[in-house]
Amino acid sequence: MLALLSALILLPAGAAADSAPPAELNPIEADITAIQAAFDAGTLTAEALTKTYLGRIAAYDAAGPVINSLITVNAAATAEARALDAERASSGPRGPLHGIPVVISDNLNTYDLPTTGGAAAMRGNEPVRDAFVVKQLRDAGAVILGKANLSEMSCCGGRPAYSSAGGQTRNPYNLRRAPGGGSSGPAAAVAANLAVLALGTDTAGSLRAPAAATALVGIRPTLGLVSRAGSIPVALSLDTPGPLARGVADAAALLGVIARVDEADLETAAAVAPRVDDYTAFLDVKAIEGAHLGVIRAYRGGNGEVDRAFARAVQTLEALGAVIVEIVLPEHADDWPGLVATLVETEYRDQMNAYLQHTEGGMPHNLLALLRMSRSPLIAGSDRPVSEGRLQAYASALESPGLADLGYLHALSRRVPGVRAAMAELIDAAAIDALVLPTMLCPPSSLLDNYDSSYECDVDDPYLPAYLASLAGLPELTLPMAYTGEGLPLGLSFVGPAFAESRLLGLAYAYEQAARVRRAPQTTPVVIAGDGEPVRGAKTDF
Repeated sequence: MLALLSALILLPAGAAADSAPPAELNPIEADITAIQAAFDAGTLTAEALTKTYLGRIAAYDAAGPVINSLITVNAAATAEARALDAERASSGPRGPLHGIPVVISDNLNTYDLPTTGGAAAMRGNEPVRDAFVVKQLRDAGAVILGKANLSEMSCCGGRPAYSSAGGQTRNPYNLRRAPGGGSSGPAAAVAANLAVLALGTDTAGSLRAPAAATALVGIRPTLGLVSRAGSIPVALSLDTPGPLARGVADAAALLGVIARVDEADLETAAAVAPRVDDYTAFLDVKAIEGAHLGVIRAYRGGNGEVDRAFARAVQTLEALGAVIVEIVLPEHADDWPGLVATLVETEYRDQMNAYLQHTEGGMPHNLLALLRMSRSPLIAGSDRPVSEGRLQAYASALESPGLADLGYLHALSRRVPGVRAAMAELIDAAAIDALVLPTMLCPPSSLLDNYDSSYECDVDDPYLPAYLASLAGLPELTLPMAYTGEGLPLGLSFVGPAFAESRLLGLAYAYEQAARVRRAPQTTPVVIAGDGEPVRGAKTDF
């Protein structure tokens, strides 16, 4: 299988379709455009590509470095890919992702695979229908390889990238580091070339941080651009699904597929947004020339390597023709972490109860039942207990005054709109195209069960930059900025006005093509045992 793929002329992420790649190109790093060209040429099939990714999952996720990014592997993936090949032959591709292997965060409903949210208590949860965004993937022809691990119920609880259903996911760039929090499994899978794309979710950095930690492109869309229907909530005033990809062009292609109006999600139905069918049309290597970019100097001091890498990135942007504008955050920016906490702590119980009431028999039907099952001897006494921090968060949420609380209503009706108005006024007054900031203030954090003492972070909360876009409801795109001296990825973020995804994609593409930062992790090389087939004796009960 790999011999076949190695013979293909495929392009790396972000490469132009008419460029001639080197003969030694790693085909696993190919982008959607190149893969689709190979499909059209008859030199590659969706079935062959799917088998190769399944082989890599067996070799690197369940064995070898044990990245442990997936909770469930789709046993029907090969058959589905074969059917898509037949469909292409008879009637052509059904959409831009026809035959493209994708993984889904396990907090997004899938009708044919369990949706656990990373909770062992939810292992038997089998939704009757897909989340809206998952249906869009299927309609576009994607092959669902499996469901990916995440911080339990998308909240770290003091242990990033760990869940009682999936265990500890490792960063493919350093096995003693976490691949961020939240959507850590989808990010690790794409970074390790276990899938072409992934779909994750973001509340207050839970997609952007994993993207930055694994040298990926991640997009938190404007609130209201992408439907949340069918996702396990954290705080619906902040939650949104988003793409994870190895290159800007692939992220743009995925965003175009999922950014659709959904009558089941009133945010998308009510949003005054320009609807774009093909975001790849906005990729422009000259997009930075003349762009006014706002730099927020307040986001520094967490780690010297991050600060220096960001300074170099700003110099690169200037060299590419950007006009750099110094930006000062609104007066009450120091209150943003507390505001995020208020929204999450107040919304979590009632919104989780609303999701859980639709689960089948034997599943927890409310948060209290989820807490009790999570504390049960069967789970607490296993080798994957629920983290104590997660249990405490459940217990705290149960004590919440609820959605009718006057303090919460004030925050939602006055403070959050105040942040959004202040940021819109700031961006407009400075006449900038986008804000530029480090995605995280520190490098990827250490695992707790295999602590890396080289981890350095001099701030209490390295997620601080993420709160800006979350509270303001603005789009943020992160992409690879640099690597630390120990080879750990760092991310650069562009934050734009509401529904300015097209402009952000153009800016990011221009930076990506000029800087050429991303490199594949060494822990998951292209050649695996079995020539693309699962390694004999490898673990299969994800």
